[in-house]
Amino acid sequence: MTAVKMLLPEYANGDLAAVCSWADEIHHSFRWHWTSPLHYIDTPDFKCNYNYCRDCHDFARRKDRCVAGAIYNYSAQLSAYQYPHSEHQYNLTEALLFLSHFMGDIHQPLHVGFTGDEGGNTIIVHWYRRKTNLHHVWDDMIMESALKKSYNSDLKMLVQSLQTNILMNTSSHACQLSRRDWLKVESGWRQPSTASSFPTIPFISRALADDMLGWLLTWSWSKEGHILTCRIAQDLLEPEAAEAVKNLLPDYVNGDLSALCTWPDQIRHWYKYRWTSSLHFIDTPDKACNFEYTRDCHDPRGAMDMCVAGAIRNFTMQLLHFREGTSDRRYNLTEALLFLSHFMGDVHQPMHVGFTSDEGGNTIQLHWFRHKSNLHHVWDREIILTALADSYRKDMDVFQEDLQSNFTTGTWSDDVSSWEDCNDLLSCPTK
Repeated sequence: MTAVKMLLPEYANGDLAAVCSWADEIHHSFRWHWTSPLHYIDTPDFKCNYNYCRDCHDFARRKDRCVAGAIYNYSAQLSAYQYPHSEHQYNLTEALLFLSHFMGDIHQPLHVGFTGDEGGNTIIVHWYRRKTNLHHVWDDMIMESALKKSYNSDLKMLVQSLQTNILMNTSSHACQLSRRDWLKVESGWRQPSTASSFPTIPFISRALADDMLGWLLTWSWSKEGHILTCRIAQDLLEPEAAEAVKNLLPDYVNGDLSALCTWPDQIRHWYKYRWTSSLHFIDTPDKACNFEYTRDCHDPRGAMDMCVAGAIRNFTMQLLHFREGTSDRRYNLTEALLFLSHFMGDVHQPMHVGFTSDEGGNTIQLHWFRHKSNLHHVWDREIILTALADSYRKDMDVFQEDLQSNFTTGTWSDDVSSWEDCNDLLSCPTK
């Protein structure tokens, strides 16, 4: 909420709703005409599904020029806001206004419609006694009629009613979702089964996440998983290593490594860091129940060492330069520390070393209790959240203490010494 207020122009007086229509007001002006295709997605006629690679383009077929691509783009831009020391390459106020508007557009069913009828604009209908088109019915008339007939034209009353449906879970929709379900994220880009479905996005800005959608993470341990991994790892550090970690961390985290353990997920889709995407996982040949570094550690284009095991080796070697002091700084050792801490979590998530064809379990659909998910996401987040809720009253500290007891006095206590045996960085991933 604070971030949103900081980014809003002064004349809005902290009210995001006051400028939510800005993206519509400017998209016909010459300077902003390029934004016109960002308000919708055209799917092929009679194709009752949406496919990002097939459908997200403008009339000139330039990729990513659609409302889903716009949400992805402006979410990525806004993720820079949480790093006060980072270089902001974008106008984050504009990014906030675009994102807020497009999040509305994508939930209007006719903004993801058939190419032939221009999202319902060419389908002429009568709304009561007025002639209009199907798109306009969904854009304005349903809302206007509901306001007039049920809420005495009081927009505030309508908003309160909608909020009650969300908070009290009284929606009459056939597929009822709790507010918690709305805030959940599955990994990757979901292929919606209907035109009005909401495509999951890799991450959204912290500015809006606090009150709108939650912090979204993809293709990795959940936020909770990485935080637990880094907390436990930091507690196990020898004094010299612990001091080095504190020296490398930025001042604003106050020596807490877990505060930045999700950073590699948050930046992997930025243009500057897109090369890191393949470092989060390893794809092995189908039905090959083993990992061979020389066979498997490469990116989709075949570039060697571009996998999570290669990343751990690379960033470990970089961090060994820390002892050489400030005279040799060929690497950004703060980034190396954050990458290594994150990838040590990723490599221990079973679906991050998985078969190529099912994308590490992302294409294996299943149900986790009462909601639909996929095998990768179950391992990423569902198991952890269920354990937290059922056994630890959602208390991360108690959960962490229980995990640590397993290797201090419990089942894994005899294995700890073998965890530290890693003199050869190449052979360590196979141990």
